[in-house]
Amino acid sequence: MAFGQLNDKCFLKPLLYSLGLSLLATLIALPLIYLGFEWLNQAFLTWLAGGDSWWMNTIEWSLRVLGVLIIFAIIFFAFGSVQTAFLGLFLDDVVTATRDKNHPTIQLDAPPPLSKSSWASAQFLTLSLSVNALILPIVLIGWFLPPIGLIVQLIANGYLFGKEYEEIIAVRFQTENRLDPLKRTIFGTATAALFLVPVLNFVAPVISAAAFTNYIASRNK
Repeated sequence: MAFGQLNDKCFLKPLLYSLGLSLLATLIALPLIYLGFEWLNQAFLTWLAGGDSWWMNTIEWSLRVLGVLIIFAIIFFAFGSVQTAFLGLFLDDVVTATRDKNHPTIQLDAPPPLSKSSWASAQFLTLSLSVNALILPIVLIGWFLPPIGLIVQLIANGYLFGKEYEEIIAVRFQTENRLDPLKRTIFGTATAALFLVPVLNFVAPVISAAAFTNYIASRNK
């Protein structure tokens, strides 16, 4: 059902806005992250004090290549969290459109004010980036020892995504019932898996939001 509504203008607006803001944020962060890695490389090379020898040049270029690979890995893995955070600012249209099409008899509460949504999005983004930064070494090493890296990444982000989608969607429904942590994490893990699929990762936040809305609405019937 979620895929069938992708051409709905109520889906396109949040999708395009969150995607555009995420790309803008990435373009701003990219040179800053690169400069940070360059500073670390220079500090490490200065500590080695190997002069202008061939092995120092080899280490320098190796560190640069490794740094670029790590930067792109960080951006790829963090993009979903950034887009989800921005989507939280425009998610009300997705929830309402999904309800109107599939569960018209369900009553929704008024959406939270923009200030509250912005604060919640900022909290989620900070927590998500912090957690991913902590598990990054395990994930990078684990990708060479499959499926350790993949499992750690999916579970960690699954918990974060499940918690975030429940907090920004379930609040619209007139119920106190919430998902138990396991079901919430399973849903979030499915969302995290979508973010690993190229192209599909760009629409994953909207698809996941609609799917979660359908699930919450079906439990309240």
